[in-house]
Amino acid sequence: LEVLGLTLQPVTAEMAQQMNLPPDTQGLVVTHVDAASDAAGKGVAPGDIVVEAGQRPVVQLKDLQDRITEAKDAGRKSLLLLVRRDGDPRFVALSVE
Repeated sequence: LEVLGLTLQPVTAEMAQQMNLPPDTQGLVVTHVDAASDAAGKGVAPGDIVVEAGQRPVVQLKDLQDRITEAKDAGRKSLLLLVRRDGDPRFVALSVE
């Protein structure tokens, strides 16, 4: 599923093991980034894990879609994501327009 220029899938136990992540890792792993997207411009890369959107945990794709809808409904132009790479967290604001 592509959202905000990102192709994402939920982290599974098997995937966590392959990526050397803690076994209880939850979130959405980035499998592809559209080169023309806001996400690419902000440095989001395949292998990054989206763990929060709008300061709330995301475990399933629906969680992220719900946060995007909420942001749009509230008239916000962007959504703040918490993204982990190699365990290091960083915040990225992506346009929802």
